[in-house]
Amino acid sequence: MNTIQRQGSDPSVAHWMISFPVPWPRWLARHRIMQARQVMARNEGFHFAIIAEDLPQRPMVGACSAAFIGDPSRPPELAYWIAPEFQRRGFAQQALKGLLAFMFERDEDLRAIEAAVIQGNDASTQLLLSLGFRYHEDEHASAPLSWNLPRGEQVLLHRYRLWRTDWLRSDWAHISFKQTQN
Repeated sequence: MNTIQRQGSDPSVAHWMISFPVPWPRWLARHRIMQARQVMARNEGFHFAIIAEDLPQRPMVGACSAAFIGDPSRPPELAYWIAPEFQRRGFAQQALKGLLAFMFERDEDLRAIEAAVIQGNDASTQLLLSLGFRYHEDEHASAPLSWNLPRGEQVLLHRYRLWRTDWLRSDWAHISFKQTQN
């Protein structure tokens, strides 16, 4: 829990996450973990720590999730972060490949997966495009808590979507989630 609280409180992480206040109080980290467990128990989403298997002490370097949010007719939505000291080392791409393989393997009827990126987060946009996501639409959302803007301020979100057919044509379609666990 301390790692999640520390990483979630980092301003460079929280800046790009809609619902991350800075700093994260310990009770909120505990609450988010409890919520994630409940969501997983109801089969409404999946939440994973990203662990660097090849580094000493196998540290948690971030987290990723795919969850059904709001409208049940929409695809599940990805969310992810990588702690600043581990960014640009391939951890997010590797973790998301495993999560996407898991999602498409477990549900043959899943047609697509979405991700929303706050305008200006070019690294996240490039990551999604590298995984085969395509621009879908724009929408406005409440400004991130970490921005300390007045209530009701909006930011522009770019929504990207990965269709099952595009995943199956990708270089990673052969990845089995079972293989990524070794």
